[in-house]
Amino acid sequence: MIAEQGPETIRAGDEGFEGAVVDGVFNAMAVDGRPGEVVRPRTEAEVVRAVRDAVAAGERVAVRSGGHSWVASSVRDGGVLIDLGELDGIAVDAEAMVATIGPGVRGKVLSAALDAHGLAFPVGHCGDPGVGGFLLGGGLGVNWGAWLPSCFSIRSLRGVTADGELRTASLDENEELFWLARGAGPGFPGVVTSFEVELRPAPAAVRVSTWTYPLQELDAVTRWVTEASAGLAPNVEVAVVTQGVGRPGGAAEHPLVVGVAATVVIEADGAVDTDALAPLGDGAPGLVPLERFEGPARLSELHVPVDATYPEGARYLADTFWTHLPLEQAMAPLEELIARAPSGKSYVLTGMPANGRGAELLPVGEAAYGMHDTTLLIVYVIWDNPADDAANRAWLDEVAAALLPTCTGHVLSEADIRAHPERIARSFREVDWPRIKELIARFDPDGLFHGFPVTTRTTTPGAPRSPAL
Repeated sequence: MIAEQGPETIRAGDEGFEGAVVDGVFNAMAVDGRPGEVVRPRTEAEVVRAVRDAVAAGERVAVRSGGHSWVASSVRDGGVLIDLGELDGIAVDAEAMVATIGPGVRGKVLSAALDAHGLAFPVGHCGDPGVGGFLLGGGLGVNWGAWLPSCFSIRSLRGVTADGELRTASLDENEELFWLARGAGPGFPGVVTSFEVELRPAPAAVRVSTWTYPLQELDAVTRWVTEASAGLAPNVEVAVVTQGVGRPGGAAEHPLVVGVAATVVIEADGAVDTDALAPLGDGAPGLVPLERFEGPARLSELHVPVDATYPEGARYLADTFWTHLPLEQAMAPLEELIARAPSGKSYVLTGMPANGRGAELLPVGEAAYGMHDTTLLIVYVIWDNPADDAANRAWLDEVAAALLPTCTGHVLSEADIRAHPERIARSFREVDWPRIKELIARFDPDGLFHGFPVTTRTTTPGAPRSPAL
């Protein structure tokens, strides 16, 4: 009966329309442009109907699973926004160690559900985003040095393509669509309705160690982490972050800090290695930390302190930069830059996947997601007052100018692609980008899907459409 009635539809001018468009964006600095209607399917059949209705009406389609899309990729001018938030089912086959999950499932919900079964999946470090956009963008999940980015744990997926047909994609069926889905992000020419993913036994143990130092010790801290990383196993993830006084728990007596967080995930079938963090020793040599923590943690709760750094209702910009430089050299410009940040809530998160071996981490050519290097820097600009928009944009541009000379690529899901569409191609291996464009054009020859959010534009019903990029 639900499928016959059709999905819930909220049209421009209806009560609640504006909320339906922007409430799922998370970023209070919403972009210009509005769709003609928001469709909220509750079943796979309703997704099929929503796509076919858009084709029949000559309308373009944008897709949202919900979460931290800093550039609000689902908000486009004209057409239909398909909001997948209600496709949030989780079906776990504990014996086979697989789960079928809807794109609207939040990472923290998935992690908690699997924890109850004694199982695990490399969910995102943030708990709020839906898994749809997270997995399509590659998925930089927990323990990614050992478990790889999360898209490599997808066994198959089901989705509706531009011809209105429901398809299954895997290594054995619709292989090229499957290849494209693992990394194409908002450029994917379809609506994924479910993912089948491989699971792992819950870790035998998770331990976290953190240190916080004054920002003026940045050189010494990054030298220590860079040197220690050579002795760390891939299941040890180290993040280094430069922060201002607006950070959670920030104190006026120490307004600018550099923090280090090391997380070790010990596999269920492995020995509990108490020396996994030994190369880090007691901290940066010769320095006394402002704060220090060491203790056990649950994999399903690692998102809690991370989520605290993204306050709801705030305004956001973000950008990402891969570099061949080791952490010490990559972070060198940040001390002066973070000190000039207009907002004390802004921060730069950095790390070396697989502790410096990120360039060799991924299966070569197995998926569209393939851009990796030694060090990754992610800039999060966070503020509250719309009057400060220009100042915070200028600061991000200043940080980008300092990092671009040694930048080798970007992470599509968190790159500043609306302002800098050139970041899109550079989020993929150079050899893969022509194939990505060709596959998008093949699966969506008439440009039904809005694709990468390069610009906002109005589409007149019935007007010719062209594929994105």
